Amino acid sequence: MKSIFETCVPRDEVLQGELKDEMFAARLRDVIEQTADPVYGDPKRFFENTYPTEGLKTLIHEVIGRLSGKAPASSPFIRLETSFGGGKTHNLIALYHLAQGHAEGLPKDVVEKSWVPKSPWVTAGLVGSDMDPSNGIEHGDLTTHTVWGEIAYQIGQARGYTILEKSDKELLAPGTQVLEKLIGDAPALIMLDELARYLRTAKAVQTANKKSDLAEQTVAFLMTLIEFAASKEKVCVVVTLADSSDAFAEETDTLKLELSEARRVSARQERVITPTGETELSHIVTHRLFKQIDRKAAQATAKGYAECYARLVEQETDIPQRALRADYTEEMVTDYPFHPELLTTLNRKTSTIPNFQKTRGALRLLARVVRGMWEAKPKDAYTICIHDIDLGQDDIANDMTSRLERPAFRQVIEADIVSPLKGSVAHAQAIDGKSLEAGKPPYARRTAINVFLHSLTQGVATGVDPAELMLAVLQPDDDPQLIRKALSIMLAEEKGDPGTACWYLHWDGLRYRFKTEPSLEKVIQDELSMVGRVKAKGELDARIRKVWKKTVFKPVYFPAEAAELEDDAKEPKLVVLHYDAAASTASATESPELVTKLFDHAGSMDGYRIYKNNVVFLVADVDQVERMVDIVQRYLAICRIVGDTDRMQDFTDEQRKKLKGMQESAELDVRVAITRAYRYLYYPSSDAPKGGGGLNRETLPAQDQGEVDKDQSSVVLRVLRQLQKVLTADD
Repeated sequence: MKSIFETCVPRDEVLQGELKDEMFAARLRDVIEQTADPVYGDPKRFFENTYPTEGLKTLIHEVIGRLSGKAPASSPFIRLETSFGGGKTHNLIALYHLAQGHAEGLPKDVVEKSWVPKSPWVTAGLVGSDMDPSNGIEHGDLTTHTVWGEIAYQIGQARGYTILEKSDKELLAPGTQVLEKLIGDAPALIMLDELARYLRTAKAVQTANKKSDLAEQTVAFLMTLIEFAASKEKVCVVVTLADSSDAFAEETDTLKLELSEARRVSARQERVITPTGETELSHIVTHRLFKQIDRKAAQATAKGYAECYARLVEQETDIPQRALRADYTEEMVTDYPFHPELLTTLNRKTSTIPNFQKTRGALRLLARVVRGMWEAKPKDAYTICIHDIDLGQDDIANDMTSRLERPAFRQVIEADIVSPLKGSVAHAQAIDGKSLEAGKPPYARRTAINVFLHSLTQGVATGVDPAELMLAVLQPDDDPQLIRKALSIMLAEEKGDPGTACWYLHWDGLRYRFKTEPSLEKVIQDELSMVGRVKAKGELDARIRKVWKKTVFKPVYFPAEAAELEDDAKEPKLVVLHYDAAASTASATESPELVTKLFDHAGSMDGYRIYKNNVVFLVADVDQVERMVDIVQRYLAICRIVGDTDRMQDFTDEQRKKLKGMQESAELDVRVAITRAYRYLYYPSSDAPKGGGGLNRETLPAQDQGEVDKDQSSVVLRVLRQLQKVLTADD
């Protein structure tokens, strides 16, 4: 398969970072006043960047067909309905450009050229957020105070406003006769965007007669406007409404109720259009962000993924069955270069967060993702996946937290996924750097980003199940076992380097999710600050003294001087040197200085050891010392928590049970850490290497938790027997 960098070409403004936030926030008023960014204000550029959705095609056919007289049966009243950011305002801008006689850049199959006017039609466009019920909108020498006053001004300027001036100043809705004077029989397009937002503030404004408020009068005017449009052959009213789950839900529901009554007023049924269909998000974002996509490469990539998923199922990897179906392969071709799981998650989960604003939010986010990928060019980028959302970029992290009113998730990113501080790494980064195989993709970070995106929503669907997670993370040639290992370390189920377990990652037996409340691992990490390194080393010294018991060997712990190690022919001595006094490395060829001193001398530095064959030395691996101390420190922290009866009452039964299990596991971890650290055995040998001081070195076999002998002296004896360096009564 080819990488996306070989098969796709992003638009120049995407690569250059010119897609500023305001360019994703289409504003109808700016377009009408000719102050909009060219991406919206320039008709040709606007249409070239616009994917013609089925909703847009239907809208254009209805509105332009009615105003031109080419489709007289079209509805006089159209309601655009979807969530915020779902394409409503974008469609109104398209109507405005066409009503002004501009169709350059629009595909030919969208509208007949003969339908587009040669000179502009009467057009008015109002945005609820721009209206000011208290102060009005200033237009030089006059100020409009109502929806009808603003419509009159936009259609006829000051002269048109005088027709409705009295109604505007008294805040009382006019009748159809006034609209007849204003518009007459001319083709007219009247667009009202985000009217529900305006109604909320209009409720607080009383009319001149004190018998109603401006919100009630605005709804009454809307009914009049619809009645007027229904009586004319070439007048069309288009209103946008968000769905009832969005902001201003109460006002939206009120309008819907009133509009249902309007059906009786209008001789024709209102037409409800959804600007962007469920399956059209991929077409919109690929069209907007890329100027060239190799569709043959898309098919080859989809085939490669399908073969990969089939192999994974044969290997009994848990992925959803839908990934094996032909329609999923087709979906991958359609969504290319985006992976279907990315667009599906944004469209069905993240878009349920009101502030994400659906299509607009997806475009803003994905533009940054595309630019970042083309700058970094990761080698295995066959598609753009969820884990390609670089939460290390401040703009993206802000989009995913503060912009979505999820500021507490910022600490989740910085602690568990990617740290913004130089010289500091988050837990997923630490796992990728230390605990997984070198040269492999950053599986922990990829997995964490996937879980994070699924964790931003609220409700029963929060989080992601293991099969869906595997489908989103795995790329062709990836190792699913390493993803499972990364998850285990992140949840502290499998031992990685100390401090790698995530603080905010939770697993409830069904789904992985990040929560803003810390996990037990975070509680333990906080407790570590109460357990100093000195205290941890004191505990470690005591535990070391219990690992090698007096049996065949007489253990001698931590001698620093020759006088502390007896020189006699009695029981052989196993000398365990303190990890701070002597340590070795895997590549060392010479014995540590303290080992040589104790081996050569007895009593004092003036005397020489006679019974050299009666002593062996255990030395710690310098690379394991810090880890050994860390594990003891963690063990003591858990013991402090479990031993505090009052504190344990703050945890749930499940958490108390898990803490006690963690204490038992940590107890064994300490013993394992000690045996893995003390892995170098120095013994007398006539064939010792040059510089070895008469001592050879043997590396003791690594032992896992289930293999650790209670008495490690037997391990030393077994190794020496294999080396034929010791005789027992059986020989």
